[in-house]
Amino acid sequence: MSGEFHLSVVIPNRNRAHSLARAVLSVRDDDAGAEIIVVDDCSDEDLSAEYARLQAMGVRVLRQDSRRRGGAARNRGVREAGGTHVSFLDSDDVWLPGRHDHIRRFYAAPGRDRTVLVSGALLHIDGDIRRPHQPDWRPGRSLVEYCYRDGGRVQTSMLSLPAGIARAHPFDEDLRVNQDTDLAMRMDRAGIAFHIDPEPGVIKEESPRPDRLTTGAETADLSFAWYRRESGDWSPAARSGYFLQDRVWRLADSGRRPAAFAALARSLVPPVSPRETARRALSMIAGEGLYSRLRAGWRQRAPAPVDPGLIAAGERWREFDARARAFCATARDAAAGQPGTIR
Repeated sequence: MSGEFHLSVVIPNRNRAHSLARAVLSVRDDDAGAEIIVVDDCSDEDLSAEYARLQAMGVRVLRQDSRRRGGAARNRGVREAGGTHVSFLDSDDVWLPGRHDHIRRFYAAPGRDRTVLVSGALLHIDGDIRRPHQPDWRPGRSLVEYCYRDGGRVQTSMLSLPAGIARAHPFDEDLRVNQDTDLAMRMDRAGIAFHIDPEPGVIKEESPRPDRLTTGAETADLSFAWYRRESGDWSPAARSGYFLQDRVWRLADSGRRPAAFAALARSLVPPVSPRETARRALSMIAGEGLYSRLRAGWRQRAPAPVDPGLIAAGERWREFDARARAFCATARDAAAGQPGTIR
């Protein structure tokens, strides 16, 4: 199996140049032989200079003829992937070194041809690198229980799987939100196994931004419609977890505070995480600005132990952020007929 392994990394993109370059360069730095497929979801911005430079590096750039969103872009990338296995990466995330070989070694072991590898993730939030809590997978527990009752993360940039499984179980192209959870739930119901890996393989960008596709009143309603459609066989704890892990912050971010507090109260029947419930309540009562200052003050009073992994990840983020800026400047200079050098 190890001699046959070839990885394709699928990256959907829309209107992003700098962060896309950062993502691509981080993958290429880890393994120059991985196939990288960027699927442009009908960008409004002119990215022709950056795309030309990426293609000169061997990156495959596919363009959608109309805007069909991330699920359709990922599905197209999977259909056209030449690798035996596929990993997904969002265009604002950073691939960590060693992930390619880790995936290769995982699938070299026997009996894993119907298993999804869920890499660990670090978070980039406003310049800080954080290590989120990722609970252990309990044997016999369903994927929905893991995500919502236990608060586990199973997000697209964390997923690697055999290409045949990815083609047999595509993303639901009609969904605008909850695409990753929906896909994982459907694969779990189909008997596909999951392996939750504690080793971080990606830094996810989770800094608050007004243009994020997962925020806003419309996405809160779309997510709730998905929940009502899918939750018929969920346990009471998983339903509470959905309100706590998903519904509350979507409503709060869209400015619907009374509804957010009502959702928080709903998440207590039955309660699944008193600590997280208290944190979200304090955040909504204090407001994000005051809450962030309170958190910062608490960290100064009780600083966390030095974490070399977080320090190294922060250095990698800054390194590839700078390299991406230089890459984009070089691409624009080249498009304008001026010589440039890629670092």
